[in-house]
This record gives sequence, structure tokens and C-alpha cells, in this order.
Amino acid sequence: MSIFKIVKGQEQAAELLGRSMMKNRLAHAYLFAGPEGVGKLTAALELAAAWMCSAADSGYCGTCNDCMRVFRFQHPDVRLTIPQLEETKPEDIASLLQARADDGISPVRVPGNSRIRIDQIREMGRRLSLKSFEDKGHIEIIVDSDRMGVEAANSLLKTLEEPPDDTVIILISSAWSALLPTIRSRAHLVRFRRLSENLIVDILMSRGEMNREMAAEIAVASDGKPGVALNRERKNMPLTANYDPLKILRQIVDKTMASPVISIAAEVCQKLRKEGALEFTIEMQSILLDLRRKSMGMKPIAHTDKYFEGIDLNDDEAESMLPVFQTAETRLRGNGMPRIVLTAAFLSARKIIRATGKDSVS
Repeated sequence: MSIFKIVKGQEQAAELLGRSMMKNRLAHAYLFAGPEGVGKLTAALELAAAWMCSAADSGYCGTCNDCMRVFRFQHPDVRLTIPQLEETKPEDIASLLQARADDGISPVRVPGNSRIRIDQIREMGRRLSLKSFEDKGHIEIIVDSDRMGVEAANSLLKTLEEPPDDTVIILISSAWSALLPTIRSRAHLVRFRRLSENLIVDILMSRGEMNREMAAEIAVASDGKPGVALNRERKNMPLTANYDPLKILRQIVDKTMASPVISIAAEVCQKLRKEGALEFTIEMQSILLDLRRKSMGMKPIAHTDKYFEGIDLNDDEAESMLPVFQTAETRLRGNGMPRIVLTAAFLSARKIIRATGKDSVS
């Protein structure tokens, strides 16, 4: 039995959870691990709907009051915990949840160096100590669980060691190795993977009026992440002209010594901070994907042809650089220090270019 109606292409996860659901043997804790934008939060909500739905014999109906409240984040026994800043207000969280409920794809994430604090985990524990409102138990979803501080993680560990009855805790993470090993060991790992371009095309076409050619172009640039593809048109990276990734790339490979590259990384991190550095690595991946398309005679997706005028970067070089900035993104999401992460990425990019004997990318 598959409990997924919205999430596509995650057959292994669907089979594992569906089989446990059918036997009424769900684990007390799961770790939904995989790249950003592949359906982990939506899958958690679908599992919660299947648990709470009183209208369907198996799975969930999607139309009853139980299901509607789950997907609109209004069910009293299905709760989310997300990383926050000290100054984050309840109305900020409500706005994020409303946006996600409205379109089903908006990220539920507070901008900035947000963290899951110990008081949030303690509040979750307090909820779980009480009787559920509707006598069906509790489902707690912890988004970006790798952003927990040590104190919060240790507090969560106590709950995982002695979980209350009729409780399922779902940890969601795109950098699950950053979680404490003791927490990982007490949660059943459910892997979510990148999707094929053809499947992303089908998803895009099913969501709106888009021809297959346009859907195929967006799918190529999505790196196997349907969430990235669906959010493509709304992308708005707050990078200033002074910190355009392509301009920085030129500066990096023009340096004959490593020390100036380290200085460039420090300057970028000082201006952009952690969230900006993360967006920088994402934008760099977008540029490299478009450069690959351009080198193969295809039209870029996120940038104009004029943007790349005079750039001498072949497909092999762009392909080699892509995992460098994918790794940088993963490390920043896993609470890596921006200066160290970007320095390593910049030095690796410089090494790739210099291995070809070029002095510059332009």
C-alpha cells in the first residue's frame, strides 16, 4: 500500500511507510533524509493525514476535515517544530505555514542563521505528555532537524529513548549526518532521492499550463529536485551586483596565489553572512548548470545569453565545479562555518580551472 498521493518518485519510502501503516506498526521515530526539494515535508504530512483520516479505510481521502486540517497545519495533534531566530515572532511562523498551505511548495524556513532551541523541544515534550485532543495520538514533525543545538538534541534524545504511546516523531533533514549519532540510531531512516528529469517534467506539466519543451528545460536545471523546479519562477536571490557569483569566479581563477582567494572568501562571507553564503552556493550551481546547457548548444534557463558573453568555460569544467558547490551547500546547511566552506569551494574551483592550463574563465 502506498500512502503517497502527492509525492512522486519515492517508491521505496512509500512502500516502507505504507507497509508499516497497513500492519499498524509505525515506528515511534523516523528520519526523512534526502536533498532539499524532493518531498520530505509533504511526505510527512501525507503520513500524518493517513494516521488522522477517519473517512478512508486505507491511506487518506484528502477531502475530510481531518485531512484538510493536516495539510493546512491546523490539526491540534499534528505539530511542526522549525528552526527560529531569537527575534522570530509567532506571526512570522504563521505566515510561512500559510504560504505552504496555499501552494504546497513554499519552503517552511525562517531566513537567517536559525536554530531549533531547547525550549522548543521541551515544549514538544510537554505536548506529548498530554492526552491527544482527538484520541488518535500525536505526530510531531521537526523540520531541518540538523539545525538543533546540542542542548536541544540531548533533550530530544530523552524523548526518543522513552517515546509516549501513540506518538510518531518525524525528523526531516537534508544534512542528516549533522545529527547526533545517538539520535540517528533511534530513528528509522527513510531515504528520499533525486528524481529523473522525465518525472520532473510530468510533475511540472500536471501542476499548470506548461508545454513539455518548457518543462523539460526547467527539469534539466532542477538537479533532480522537483521542489526547485516548481519554485523556479519565484526565485529571488538577494545577491548584490558586487557579489555576483560569476564575477567572483573570475576573481578566484585570476589569482596566482591561494592567499588572495582566502581573502575573497572572507570578504564575501562578511558581507553576505551565512544565509547569503548559502544562497550564493545555490546561485553558483544555477550558473554552472546554465553554462553546461550553453556549452551543449542549449538555451540557458535562469540567465540570459548575454550574461555569459565572453565566458570560456567548457562542459567538463562546469561539470567538475558543480559538485564543489553542491558540497558547499550541504556543509552550510549542516552548520558549517561559511568562511571555511566557501574558502574550500573557491580553492577547489581555482584548482579545476588551473588544471586545464587556463589563466581565466574569460
